[in-house]
Amino acid sequence: MTSEKTQNVDSSVPDQDFIDQTAQREFWIMALVSLLFSITATHSTLVAVAFGRLGYSLEQIGVVLSIIAFPVVASTFCSGLIIGWFGALGAMRVSMLFGMLGVGSMALTSDAFVPSLISRLFWGAGVGFFLPPTMVYVQSRLTQKRFVYLVSAFSATVPLGLAFAPAIGEFTLNHFGLRAMFLMGAIPALIAFALTYVLRPLDKPKAGGGFGIAAAAKRWHMFPVLALFIGGAHYGYAASYLSPALEHAGTPLGWFFIPVTFAMIFSRVGAMRKLSVYHPRYLAGGGLLLTSLALGVAAWSAGPTFAVVAGLLLGTGNSMMYPVISAWMARLCAPAQRGGVQAIAATAFYGGIYATPWPETYLVAGFGYSVTQAILGAIGVGMAVLLVGSKVEGS
Repeated sequence: MTSEKTQNVDSSVPDQDFIDQTAQREFWIMALVSLLFSITATHSTLVAVAFGRLGYSLEQIGVVLSIIAFPVVASTFCSGLIIGWFGALGAMRVSMLFGMLGVGSMALTSDAFVPSLISRLFWGAGVGFFLPPTMVYVQSRLTQKRFVYLVSAFSATVPLGLAFAPAIGEFTLNHFGLRAMFLMGAIPALIAFALTYVLRPLDKPKAGGGFGIAAAAKRWHMFPVLALFIGGAHYGYAASYLSPALEHAGTPLGWFFIPVTFAMIFSRVGAMRKLSVYHPRYLAGGGLLLTSLALGVAAWSAGPTFAVVAGLLLGTGNSMMYPVISAWMARLCAPAQRGGVQAIAATAFYGGIYATPWPETYLVAGFGYSVTQAILGAIGVGMAVLLVGSKVEGS
């Protein structure tokens, strides 16, 4: 955004990717901050295991897992307001405080069902508040030269937490117990919180009404929003239902989920260096097409080879969705509206991830996994065609 205190490009920076030399250092600090908070947030992968050991029923575990959807979507939608109140860095700190409180308090509340739900609400609020101000701050450090690529590369830190959190949580749970696991899970966010104080703050934007979304929506567009929602639905389906679908087909889960993680990181850090020369409309449309194909391949997978291909397609396609559209639309709007833009983008994507598994349950119950994946894939292909053919302002 142009309201930062150091908004002019420093001519001493040879590649001109960053607004000045300090901004380059801040970019890498922010990458570490994002990774650390992601490790805290993705301790959710251990919740079902921990609560199973405590003797909770499957129904109770399901409620504990799914209730996070409400605060994630609500806090993401309201994040523009928080950015307007506290600035981008302040909003990130609010997010980290909620995340630390939510995860750490589970050490005390996990023995009781209702208190544990309250902890999960704080946990979800921390997750929802984090991404929009983080993207606003990172985008403010960049020039236009490789804007889309660097935003995409930065976003690789979010799924990267999934490579560390389960192993850290499992080790702590097995050797030191459940309470230690939740307390250990809060520590990365605490370190990230401290690191934000070495970063330069941005001026607080004048967000306007509607949590900053009303102003941003004037430069936003229907097709990118729908594409993000459908792309999120594809990812949400994979996270919620591909495990039992693969088990039903007799395919070990690692054949799918390891390639997904590898593809998400490699495509954002490596492939996007070359792909970023293409217009974001084509990148995002291509990404949605790949996630659609991934569900189609997984629907009729006959073994590990198909699962690996589906995982690579889903990871690559997902990486070309949220970060690309986020950077694309932020580049087209006024800097003071970026908080609202990021709120719209993240709400659409998170809404797809967290809100669609419930109605997808009825599709799975009525038609089975394969047909459900084919339906979701067909919807994605149609949306990809509409997005590529759309005339978005600035295209």
